[in-house]
Amino acid sequence: MMCQLLFVLILTDQLFDMNRLIRNLLVFFAVAFTMNAHGQILKDLKKTATDMAKDLNTKENRERVATIGVKNLEKARAEFDSTDFDYAILVSDNSGLFDLKKKGQSTAMLSSAASATLAFMKDEERTDAEKARGHREMGEVYYGNGWFKMASGKFDAAKAAYEGANLTGDIGYIKTIANMGLLYSTMGRYTQAQGYTAEALDLRKEKFGETSTSVAASFNNYGVLKYNLAQYNEALTDIEAATAILKQNKLEQGMPYAIVLNNEAMLLQGVGRYEEAEGKLKEATTISAKLSSTKSSNHAKFLSNLALLYQLEGKYPDAEATYQGLEKTLGKSNPDLATVLCNQAALYMTMGKEDKVEDLLKRALSIYKSNLGEQHPAYARAQNDLGNFYRYKGRYPDAEPALEKALAIREATLGKNHPLYVQSQEDLAILHWKKKAWDKAFMTYREVMDKSMDFINNYFPPMSESEKTKYWDVLFPRFQRFYNFSIEASTENAHAIEAMFDYQIATKGLLLNSTNKVKQAIFASKDGLLIKDYLAWLDAKESLSRLYAYSKEELKNQKINLDSLERATNAMERKLSERSTDFSSGYSVQKVQFSQLQKSLLDNEALVEVVRLQKYDQKFTGESRYVALVLTKNAEAPKMVLLDNGQQLETRYAKFYRNAIHQRLNDEHSYDQYWAKLETELQGKKMIYLSPDGVYSQLNLNTMKKPGADYVINRYDIVVLGNSRDLLALKNKKTKTSKKNATLIGFPDYGGSEIAALPGTKTELDGVSKLLKASAYQVTMFTQKTASEANVKKLKSPWILHFATHGYFLQDKGDEGSAFGIHFDNANDNPLLRSGLMLAGASSTASGKRLPNLESNDNGILTAYEAMNLNLEGTELVLLSACETGLGEVKAGEGVYGLQRAFLVAGADALIMSLWKVDDAATQALMTNFYTNYIKLGNKQKAFKQAQLQLMAKYKDPYYWGAFVMMGN
Repeated sequence: MMCQLLFVLILTDQLFDMNRLIRNLLVFFAVAFTMNAHGQILKDLKKTATDMAKDLNTKENRERVATIGVKNLEKARAEFDSTDFDYAILVSDNSGLFDLKKKGQSTAMLSSAASATLAFMKDEERTDAEKARGHREMGEVYYGNGWFKMASGKFDAAKAAYEGANLTGDIGYIKTIANMGLLYSTMGRYTQAQGYTAEALDLRKEKFGETSTSVAASFNNYGVLKYNLAQYNEALTDIEAATAILKQNKLEQGMPYAIVLNNEAMLLQGVGRYEEAEGKLKEATTISAKLSSTKSSNHAKFLSNLALLYQLEGKYPDAEATYQGLEKTLGKSNPDLATVLCNQAALYMTMGKEDKVEDLLKRALSIYKSNLGEQHPAYARAQNDLGNFYRYKGRYPDAEPALEKALAIREATLGKNHPLYVQSQEDLAILHWKKKAWDKAFMTYREVMDKSMDFINNYFPPMSESEKTKYWDVLFPRFQRFYNFSIEASTENAHAIEAMFDYQIATKGLLLNSTNKVKQAIFASKDGLLIKDYLAWLDAKESLSRLYAYSKEELKNQKINLDSLERATNAMERKLSERSTDFSSGYSVQKVQFSQLQKSLLDNEALVEVVRLQKYDQKFTGESRYVALVLTKNAEAPKMVLLDNGQQLETRYAKFYRNAIHQRLNDEHSYDQYWAKLETELQGKKMIYLSPDGVYSQLNLNTMKKPGADYVINRYDIVVLGNSRDLLALKNKKTKTSKKNATLIGFPDYGGSEIAALPGTKTELDGVSKLLKASAYQVTMFTQKTASEANVKKLKSPWILHFATHGYFLQDKGDEGSAFGIHFDNANDNPLLRSGLMLAGASSTASGKRLPNLESNDNGILTAYEAMNLNLEGTELVLLSACETGLGEVKAGEGVYGLQRAFLVAGADALIMSLWKVDDAATQALMTNFYTNYIKLGNKQKAFKQAQLQLMAKYKDPYYWGAFVMMGN
């Protein structure tokens, strides 16, 4: 309509200034509409057009309207050129597709504008600035309509024209540079894009200032580019900078802010932080719906991303429902539709609707090819998905060329160190595996695994602990797939098991790092500001622990945003990691080869690394299995013992074992299930260093008895390690001079009848105190009301820390309400909040009578989350004489999350803990025996085993002497 009106005006008047105004209006409308401009920028121009239609009856009026029109146009141009219409949008196929208008939408307007521009742009009529601007604006029209090659030519011409006219300080020149960065990112030419994007950011800062929305646009675009280059930490920093600027300019309800939210969500999704990503995307869709209706292309992109996120979270019906209708909104030839089709194909694979997959992927390939060409990362993604589908269906001759083509594209566009290239490598390795090309598969897989180790070292250091956990959840399945491959390949390739052992010990317990080792380094740094920030971070974590007592509804009523506080705490930790190499180095992967461990073993020793695996065929199944890797001094390589009945070991046989223990039954089965196969590789060995995983973390192998023979405890000396590589520290450990101080905490006054008193613990502590004092130990004892959480949190690295009280672990997740002072809203997602110790005053908290107090750090319950932050660096031993303190949520490769994890993270050297409820008299006897032996021998491991054997002489059944286990150095 507008274009038709302007063409009529052109025919009725040939006034030079009017012609220039009309031409510029045409071009600007085309560009602004193409680039999704909206709001006040176009309102003045529409008013100008209306005035033109009304007031062209005299020459005087025509001149007046032209003057007003040019003025309004220049104002609109300046605003358009210096603000926020070039925001890159991340879509969920990990490619950098931007806000392209769907073809066919107002095509008549765009083509008419282009024709009009060409007709009126005569060199003799144009200034140098107009010539440069004309090239740029036509490039924007081409770019917005997806004509990338023509856009590239126009942007090059614009850049040359601006530079030739010495107009490099012009707003239009800066926008040209920014446009070139966007264009090359869209085309997958990331190296070129990086130079232009960085230059645009610098130019905009200099021209408009640090808080300009144009600077926010450049930060956003740089963040998207860095995401595509797999520079995730740097990308998040840039996106956060864009967010801060938009907030400072109070633009939280604008489309740029929605785009930045979307992009941050994609970053969070990429590292496994799905819940945070979902919140960001929902906020983005709410804003876009208000601004531009639910039929806009931006809104459709956000919904597509949200659908994929639902898919990753396992919310398949939500994902499928969200995908519905997107094709109609986007149009059949839009590259964003191709993304939707790829995501739908993945969803249907998961849902078992495999008959729909191939057609969806082929349609996506066709769309990508026609819009982006065959050398674009998005095309590679669809090609890779199709190859994986063929591999899954056993169509190997079809799968191989598709996967190889995807790999070649990703190498050319992304480079060999990009995560997507590495993913393509793994997909080819799996194909070779399934074709039984063992050597080819192994060589490819080794490269994949080495690069994955590099990812850990590159991405982990700046992340907070919770962020590391979620990223590891994303990366961990690759290691599981490789271990499954190694088992099958081991008969054909002797090096497969060696590699499995090396990668397992490099990554096992990756998240189980002692943050307090870092604490000492930070304090030793004498950096006052760093120490201050570190203490502020600890205080923030302490504050969070108090907030976990509230339900989501209670937090809302008190106007407390828990998510925001968690994000702020994580950000504090991230900044500490960035500033302190000591802080971040605790999370790097330590590569130790099995040969190094082998050299430290004696002839009568063996090292056993247990690995829990989820079975993988063409995809992961719901079944598990266990592998024990046994290393001895003279073996050429670790020996593999496969226990293929993992599901039964974790359910049926584990239940039988516990029932037999508690009911004092003769157990004739557990030995055969859990130990017999391992023993075949342990002939002639006495000292066994065992690193358990999965269900093995919740068993005491010493209590298992060979039918017709003796208990394991009488046949082997078993030392439990968190990771086999800990053997090196154990062997090289220098004898430390005992500080000869001990803190004993127990027999608390629970403050009510809800928690049963434990009078036996008073007897236990008195006995331990007497023994230690007789050996010149300085003993501090807290009992009754002084056995408080507050006193525990004041501890500073006692040599021995002994607890005698109730412990708990909530295995079943609750639906509503709270338990032990933590609301299930929070506890369900964090096993460290579901285990703890009960101290003075715990009764009213456990019963729900005590209301949470944000000012107090003492509610009588010490959760594992809080215990993790205790100052126990230099503590030789923590002894938890409490019920079920060794239990926790089993996390493959990480041991048991719970108190066991917490005290080791807090810095304790070793830990003695219980696996089941214990008899008071037997516990007192065990503790007395242990401390007597420890004082005499100075070796806690030997003292502990001797104490168990002494108790065994009095109580034959393992229920009494086998409840406790020791772990650590």
